[in-house]
Amino acid sequence: MRRSPLFTLPLALLLAVTACSGEEPRDEEAAQEAAQGDGDASAAALRAAEGFVASLQAADGEAGCALMDEAARGALVDTHGTDDCAAAFPLYAESLQNGEGIETGEAAIGTDLEGDASIATVTLVYPDEDHGPLELRQDSDDQWVATRLPGVSLGGA
Repeated sequence: MRRSPLFTLPLALLLAVTACSGEEPRDEEAAQEAAQGDGDASAAALRAAEGFVASLQAADGEAGCALMDEAARGALVDTHGTDDCAAAFPLYAESLQNGEGIETGEAAIGTDLEGDASIATVTLVYPDEDHGPLELRQDSDDQWVATRLPGVSLGGA
């Protein structure tokens, strides 16, 4: 049985409209927005890591401790047996050769186990001994702060 072209034309139009409904582009747009957000977060985390490395190079306890969360400051105090973070930080910097030659690498953005908090793991490149990466999280003010410090065994959450 041969169908009239008038029958197949509306069917072809219906299929074309359905295929162009915009469902896939929305998924692609969401993926692009997520990638843009990760890129922005990665750039912000790298800036925070660079500030942390600069504070190591200057052995500036006030600046370095301001870039850490409470748990990381506590771990630093415990590790170096001092009364406060600002006093422990120069000792910590010295243990990392005052940051001499340390460079920031890439930042990998992930989340905590619950998927609630963004975590950035920044690769640090050392001239000699590898002390590990720097882990940062966004605090309540959306600032990236160090939660796990390279060369310190019990930092952050």
